[in-house]
Parts: sequence; structure tokens; C-alpha cells
Amino acid sequence: MKKTFIILFFALVAFASNAQTSDFFNPLGTNIKSDTVTNTATAYLSTRIMVAKNSPSTIWVAVTKISGTVGGTITLLGSLDGTNWKAINTPETATALATFTATDATNTYHWRLNSSPFLYYRVSWTGTGTMAASFIAKILRDN
Repeated sequence: MKKTFIILFFALVAFASNAQTSDFFNPLGTNIKSDTVTNTATAYLSTRIMVAKNSPSTIWVAVTKISGTVGGTITLLGSLDGTNWKAINTPETATALATFTATDATNTYHWRLNSSPFLYYRVSWTGTGTMAASFIAKILRDN
């Protein structure tokens, strides 16, 4: 009975959820799912798949401190063609960019998009001072 209940529970969860998780990749490498920001350099991670327009999505970034004082600005960018990128504005205003200031620690950040206005996404991180940190990004899409 217990085994039947567990199987039924997982079957219901599988049917109830249409969400899919996809990794972001380093645009300069093949299947590289992370990048490292050193000092004031800028690094990027991008989606390779098209995101369904107007579907809710969550973009999640995980930062791992390597050395120094981690800082800088993490920005969410969007593109319609996967080539030309624009910093995304927050839904509340047309001028505020969707950014986070990286803190001096291993940390996570996320953006929740109620409807995806772009087909492709990129996370850009420009460091500050003397630091080294790696980061990964994922997107959870509700299809």
C-alpha cells in the first residue's frame, strides 16, 4: 500500500508540472556551463534554447567565491535573435535595469519574469577591484 501511494504521488507531481530547467552556457566555449570573473573583467553565460514568449520564467545565478573581495554588477540581458543583446528593464519602470550587486561571499540571485519578453537570455557580470569568482546560471520555464 505504501509503495502504491509513493508511486501515485510521483506520478501526480510529474503530470502537474510542466516546468523545464535549462542551463546557461559560456558563449565562447563548447558545453561550458560556468565562467569566472577576475578583477574588473566581464563574463557572460547565455541560453542556447529559445524561451517561449509570454511564459513565466525564473532565472537563477549561483556565485562561488574563489579569492579577493567579490563585487560588481550582475545584469540580465535579453535578445530576439541570440546575437544582439539588450539589458532588460524591470517590469515596474522603463528605466531601472534588472541588476544585482554581487556581495563578498558565495551567493545566489534570481529574477522572476511573469512573461518572457525575449527568446534568449544572457547573464552578464562585470567584477570590481581584486577578486575572482565563478558563476553558473539556469532558467526554469513554465511551459
